[in-house]
Parts: sequence; structure tokens; C-alpha cells
Amino acid sequence: MRWKWRLGLLLIAAVEVPFLFWISQVLEAPPEVILYAGGILALVLIAMLALRPFFFVILGGWLGGAVAGAWYFLRYLPPGFALGLGATLSTIGAAVGFPLVSRTLGFVLRRGWLLRR
Repeated sequence: MRWKWRLGLLLIAAVEVPFLFWISQVLEAPPEVILYAGGILALVLIAMLALRPFFFVILGGWLGGAVAGAWYFLRYLPPGFALGLGATLSTIGAAVGFPLVSRTLGFVLRRGWLLRR
């Protein structure tokens, strides 16, 4: 197994474990739901890693934002609403933020500003 795949599988675990922990602790889901969610999420992340690594980064950022937003809003809202609002705000952030970051990074790398310093 190449080192890129090993690193990718570690990243999948790093993305998936907090999400599954949140499902089990906060939403108090039964073990079957956690197993199904973990299996489906692992398949999607492995497919994205194999096909398009950039999509993997976008999905990881989106999932992280959804879980972090839901964790924050859990103080004020019930778990279902907190997850929905966190996912909505994460989707808006991903739709606006990731294209801006990728264009900025591409511009900086084309100009060679990082190499000059």
C-alpha cells in the first residue's frame, strides 16, 4: 500500500471518528445507526479519496463544520435542529469559502510568492 493511501485512510479515520462520536453521545443513537452511518461514510470518503482528492478535502471541511456548528448550537436548540442548522451553515460556508480559498491558493502558487520568501 502506498504512503498516500495510508495517509488518506488516516485522514478518513480523523474525519469519521468525531462525527460518529457525536452521533453516539449527543443524539444517543442506537448502535445499528452508528454502524450504518460509519459504513456509509467510510465508503463515500474512500471513493472520494480514490476519485478526486480535492473533493475529499471539501467533504472533510463540510463535515467538520457541520459537527462543530451543531455542537455549538446544541446549547440553544434540540439535537435535530442543531444538526440541521450546523449543516446548513457549513454548506453555505463550503459553497462560498472553498472556491475562494482554492482560487487564492492557485493565484499565490502561480505567482510564486511562497517561494520567494
